[in-house]
Amino acid sequence: MKRYLFAALLTFLLLNVRGQTPHLKGNVDVAMATGQITCDFVLSNIPDLGKDYQILLNKGFNIKAIKDSENKTLSYGGFYNGKMRGEGLIYVPEKGKDTLTNPKQLHIIYTGAFPIYTDTLNFIDFKGLIAFNGKTVRATDQSKWYPIIYDIKNDRLIEQMTYDIQVTSKDAKTIFVNGDLPKSGPVASFKSDIAIAPMLFAGDYDIQKTNGALFLNTEMNDKQLAVFEQNIAEMKAYYFKALKIPYHTKNVFIEHSPVEKFNKGRSWGFVSFPVIAFAGLKLGDLVDEEHSKLKDSTDYPFIAHEIGHYYFGNVLQPNSTLFWFFLESTAEYLSVKAAEEKFGKQFATQYFQSKGKQLKNFKAVPLNSIKDMNSISGTYRYAYGPFLLRGLEQMIGEKRMFKFLNTCLTTKNELTDYEFFKRNALKSGITQKEWYAYEKDFILSENAVYLIK
Repeated sequence: MKRYLFAALLTFLLLNVRGQTPHLKGNVDVAMATGQITCDFVLSNIPDLGKDYQILLNKGFNIKAIKDSENKTLSYGGFYNGKMRGEGLIYVPEKGKDTLTNPKQLHIIYTGAFPIYTDTLNFIDFKGLIAFNGKTVRATDQSKWYPIIYDIKNDRLIEQMTYDIQVTSKDAKTIFVNGDLPKSGPVASFKSDIAIAPMLFAGDYDIQKTNGALFLNTEMNDKQLAVFEQNIAEMKAYYFKALKIPYHTKNVFIEHSPVEKFNKGRSWGFVSFPVIAFAGLKLGDLVDEEHSKLKDSTDYPFIAHEIGHYYFGNVLQPNSTLFWFFLESTAEYLSVKAAEEKFGKQFATQYFQSKGKQLKNFKAVPLNSIKDMNSISGTYRYAYGPFLLRGLEQMIGEKRMFKFLNTCLTTKNELTDYEFFKRNALKSGITQKEWYAYEKDFILSENAVYLIK
């Protein structure tokens, strides 16, 4: 199984290795009872970025020391009046009053304590939070629980790396680090020779296995597992047929309790491939065992959205100004197409009609005017962006639309800005005349939802 997982990972991760790949080695200690995490890491094989780099760590961590390859303690900026990049504080190793040029290796020791949420919950839970819920701890690449390099010139986070680490958590029954298999606690070693963004999930939970996936903390019965896997296989087969790019990855599905209070029926999910994690629901509850299907047709695109991040999030790793459009709007559009394939065209029609009512007063900033990726709000990326993609499909047809998406997916090492969008549209065979018409009617409109038929 381990060979299978690694081989599957290799299929898509080798596509995304850009230049030198960092390596993370060291120890992690997690105290489930207190929410404390202590890390002693050596980050080596750092890409040659000259002085144009930063080191990012979650704002909840305090650095004990940063040392060089000769074990000499370095000075660094960021400890006073530090600036943030996403969820991470920015640290810059220094030599004198200047940035230390291209350190091949850094030894970083740090510790931090995080709240344990049980009956008193936060107002928000999201992928960038290091979350202790009394039973499990979850820490993803977005939370920057391990040191992440930021490439200033190319405006990219170098989150994927090879690793060889040992995790100790005396209260954890099971420990998992993305890129290796889950293992029994309280001490376990994890290794990946393939660059990946490590995610940590440890605590009191069991492991379930099927032919196509691993399930952590899910507690499904055999019938539920079979139905769930059948639907996953169906989604992957559709995406392969539509996008012409194979989907061989064995997914790891995780359930975890949210650290935010959810109203009944609300849930959310995120991806740290090949992990797909869900909060606020029991996957088994989605299954109609008697009829061997999902109970609610809306659960199908919900899961298909996360499955779709294999393509937009991994095969193509968005960056730059249209980061959120190419990460979330595309995955949501694909999920609607998958549901349309399964339930018929009426499903998509009703989806866009329903979303259109919610967006009737929405005013969009044109994509060609976006200067900051975070100008694309949650409503824009999850609801309005799919309308823009549906509009393009409406103008050029489904077949050419998928050719356009394939062109985006097979274009490597470019900034995913508006020019990327336009350039790949033309590259895929969309004519200048068609693009100008699309741009005029959809991109430049404050609200184009009424144009969707």
